[in-house]
Amino acid sequence: MVNLILITLFLISQQPAQETSSGEVAIVEAVGDGSIVQGDLAKARDDAIENALRNAVEQTVGMLLSSETITKNFMTIDDRIYSRSTGYVQRYEILNEGKKNDFIYEVKVKAYVKKGMVKDDLAAIGLLLRRKNLPRMMVLIQENNVGSASGTVIDVNLNTAENTVMETFMSRGFSFIDQEAAKAKLDRTRALAAISGDVEAAKALGLAFRAEVIIVGKAVAKAVSGMKMLGDMKSGQADVTLRAIDVSNGEIIAVSSKHGAAVHIDEITAGNEAIKKATKAAAEDLMNKILSRWQADVTGTQKIEMAVYGFKNFNQVYSFKNEFSSILRGVKGLYSHGFQAGQAIFEVEFEGNSEQLVLELTRKKLPHFDVEVKEQTPSRITIKVTYREE
Repeated sequence: MVNLILITLFLISQQPAQETSSGEVAIVEAVGDGSIVQGDLAKARDDAIENALRNAVEQTVGMLLSSETITKNFMTIDDRIYSRSTGYVQRYEILNEGKKNDFIYEVKVKAYVKKGMVKDDLAAIGLLLRRKNLPRMMVLIQENNVGSASGTVIDVNLNTAENTVMETFMSRGFSFIDQEAAKAKLDRTRALAAISGDVEAAKALGLAFRAEVIIVGKAVAKAVSGMKMLGDMKSGQADVTLRAIDVSNGEIIAVSSKHGAAVHIDEITAGNEAIKKATKAAAEDLMNKILSRWQADVTGTQKIEMAVYGFKNFNQVYSFKNEFSSILRGVKGLYSHGFQAGQAIFEVEFEGNSEQLVLELTRKKLPHFDVEVKEQTPSRITIKVTYREE
């Protein structure tokens, strides 16, 4: 109950919801703030806008609350409230902005929020991609077609599936690295390992070519004989499997498998057309799943892996966990995943991205720890801590 009251007090009162003729868009006003670190007002302003847009969605759509409550003798022992929004911002206008104090920059926005998923709204997809820092994509598909002498990922002449994936994603505003330049430098062994399911190999390839997301998969076409009704025409049947992997941590974001069929007098052409149909369907499905995942990221909490080293004993780990959870704004959960040789691994549930978490950690000093950030990626941070003796 206390958490709900705090949320209500934080959010600015919204104006009465206004809807379009379709009854799906609401216009709301919301406020957000960002931390001013080392005088960087531009970054604080960006964070404030992001925070305001998140609040706008929560105000409009509401929160799907799941409460884990253990009650003993009518006393609440543990009450954790999680929220997930099912809406997105189509566009927004800044109503006013400025420094609230020396440490906080505040922005008030008017947001046009639509209930549902973002997949069919090109303008909203563009905004979502910008909020995800315009991730660059890479695609690597092993293609085998009936009658082809080759079909390996290295052969740039057999790019039906890869080209179809790129066309599908680029039509919605996604950007890709230079595929031809990447193929010229591609390590064949590592590429085949990635395609065969080696996530670490896929992650390494993405990092090598500076992509944030790598799509790997297989496309196989076969000729189907014995269909007398086709006469001299050949039937091609294709199966395509795609996986999208977050390069920063190796997490599989989405998976899709589809089947396609085509008829042509030439079996190679029939196979190519079947691959194109199956890939188109798989790419659309994969893209929608990625957008749904990213929509949840920007409207809810994100999970960020945090490696912390410099601890001398487990008591210091316990103290760090308590201070981190209680002092840093936006931290909704901190979960331990092991402690060994002075290093602890945590999973942080945070309202924002890893860069915002680093800024929050930098601005707010922990009572007993000096913190030095060593590495930051979209889904992972590494920090060194030094315990301050009292």
